Amino acid sequence: MQRPLATSRNWSSMSGGHQKVLLIVGRGRSGSTILDNILGELEGFFSVGELHNLWKRGLARGHTCGCGRPLTECPVWTSVLRTAERHLGEPLPAPTEVVRWQDEVVRPRDARRLLKKSMDDIGSTDLANYLAVLGATYRALFEETGARVIIDSSKRPSHAALFHLIPGVTPYFVHLVRDPRAVSYSRTRLKSDDVDKRMMRTDGALRSAIKWFQRNSEAEAVSRRHPADRSIVIRYEDFVADPARILQSVTALVGEDPASLPLEGARTVKLGVNHTAAGNPSRFRQGSITLREDDEWTRRQSAWDRWITTAASVPLLRRYGYSVTATPRDQGDIRS
Repeated sequence: MQRPLATSRNWSSMSGGHQKVLLIVGRGRSGSTILDNILGELEGFFSVGELHNLWKRGLARGHTCGCGRPLTECPVWTSVLRTAERHLGEPLPAPTEVVRWQDEVVRPRDARRLLKKSMDDIGSTDLANYLAVLGATYRALFEETGARVIIDSSKRPSHAALFHLIPGVTPYFVHLVRDPRAVSYSRTRLKSDDVDKRMMRTDGALRSAIKWFQRNSEAEAVSRRHPADRSIVIRYEDFVADPARILQSVTALVGEDPASLPLEGARTVKLGVNHTAAGNPSRFRQGSITLREDDEWTRRQSAWDRWITTAASVPLLRRYGYSVTATPRDQGDIRS
C-alpha cells in the first residue's frame, strides 16, 4: 500500500491565503469553453480549462496545452508543476496514480457523498492524497500566474464538490445551463479534436437527457453547500445574446471590476493565447470570434429525440426558463 503523501497529513501547510477559484459547473456542450476562454482574457484572471483532466489527458496522454505546445513542454505548466512539487514537499506522484485516485474517489456519482465530507473524514486515504496534489497545484497556479482568480471549467459536480476541503481556496460557482434539446442534439454530432487527434464522445438522446438532469441537479447541490452569494446560474442562450451583461455578472460574483471586457462589438470577442490544460477543441481558437446563433437542432433534431429529451428533462426545464414545447425562439447561441 502506498504511503500517504506528506501534505495529506498536514492540511495547515496548504493555507497561504484565501484565493478565488471560479468553477464552471454543468453539462458539456453548454458553452463552457468559450465562457472560460473569454473570462481568461480579463486582467487578473487565468483560465486552466478542465483541470480535472490535467493528469489523464495533459500529462498521461501528452495532450496539448491551449498555447499549442504539448502540455509537458509548456513553460507555464512546467513552472506550475515544479512549484506544486515544492508545495507538496515531495515528488509529484505519477499521473497514472493521480488518475487512479480520481477513478476511485471523484467519480461522477460521488458528488453528493463528497459534499458531506469534512476534514475529519479525510484521514490517510486516496481522497487525502488527491486533495493534497490538487491543493498544491492550485497554490502553484496562483503563485506562478499572479492571478487573483483562477477559472476552472472542469464542469463535473464531483470535482466542484471537493472545494470545501481545500484550505486556502475560496470557491465560486457558475452553474451554466443550456436547453437540453440543444445539448442532446449537439452530443449526437461527431466532433473531432484535430490538435490531439481524438473524437469527442457522442450520446443518444435518452442518455444525454438523463445526464443533463443529473449534472444540473448535482450542480445545484454543490451551490447549496456554499454561501448563496458564491454562485450564479447562467443560461448559455442569455450569455451569447448579451455577453457583456453576463461577463459583468460573473466578475461581480467574484468581487472583481475589470477596466474593460474583451469585446470588439456587442457579440464579437477577441481571444489571445491561453494555457488551458484540457477541454473542448474550440479552446485553441484565437482572434476575433463572433458569437452567433446555432439553431440547427430546432430544424434537424428528430421528433423522437426531442420528445424523449423533453420528457426526461421536464422537472428542471421550467426552473431554468425553457419551454416544454421547445418552440424556436429568437435567442443567441454558439456552435458547441
